[in-house]
Amino acid sequence: MRINPWLVLVSGLLVATAAASAAAEPNVDDTHRLDLTGTRVAVHVYTQVADLSGDDERIALEVAKNVFATASVDVAWTLCAPGICLTPSAEALKLRIVLSPDRGEPYSGVLGHALIDSRAHAGVLATVFFDRTRRLASDIGIDYRILLGRAIAHELGHLLLGTSTHGVGLMREIWSHDELLGARRHDWVLDPQDAAVIRDRLARRGNGRARGTS
Repeated sequence: MRINPWLVLVSGLLVATAAASAAAEPNVDDTHRLDLTGTRVAVHVYTQVADLSGDDERIALEVAKNVFATASVDVAWTLCAPGICLTPSAEALKLRIVLSPDRGEPYSGVLGHALIDSRAHAGVLATVFFDRTRRLASDIGIDYRILLGRAIAHELGHLLLGTSTHGVGLMREIWSHDELLGARRHDWVLDPQDAAVIRDRLARRGNGRARGTS
């Protein structure tokens, strides 16, 4: 995935950038939150970034959680500090928030990635690059915590859908400059069809069906 000055490309992967700037507390809108129906997913979060404060991490995770809440999916985060999550649940998804391998060099335009087994239609590990996300947010003048939360939700969406294929809404491949600056709700939520697929997969997993079965 590459960044064009006006387009942000998101791929089971995403887009990117860096710069440290404090921003106003984002307004997390609960207006469209649906009643959750017991469809829950556990996510273990491994943060390996000294510059990401606990408060900013909490806000980014809340943004991601709200994306799934509007689709009637409840995300339960476990923050895995050193000594925590030594024996993670096999059912828990794993999220890494890390620095990109090319930090200090021209960024590649990828915000993160999700590892998907295309034959099993399953994945457990998503990675989001903190430095690239923060740089992109700074370059276009938006709150990096919101962008980080949306990037997290996009990558977890790939894991929950069991595919690296892109769709519409949050799971679209291209995020434009205007979309990033705007606040159109449908740009940053899961498409109803994707939401239904995720709920069905979680329900079947909860009923003892093997992960990745169709």
